[in-house]
Amino acid sequence: MLDQRPSWDEYFMQICRVVATRSTCLRRQVGAILVSERRILATGYNGAPKGLKHCAELGGCYREQLGVPSGERQELCRALHAEQNAI
Repeated sequence: MLDQRPSWDEYFMQICRVVATRSTCLRRQVGAILVSERRILATGYNGAPKGLKHCAELGGCYREQLGVPSGERQELCRALHAEQNAI
């Protein structure tokens, strides 16, 4: 049974996948965790900043509505990065 345990990297990546399920971004769901000495300090996921409406609450993703390709026109995106929210 012990030989089936995930490595620490695999373990933390699995947690990131679960954290990503809380994302409020309609285009891409990303999770992040801050780890020090194998201890989780914080988690975060991408989405609208606190106090602002999520894209779903506004009728959809603005970049999607404009047909903006992935990786372009980031200034139109309401979401913060998962890493920013973890900090």
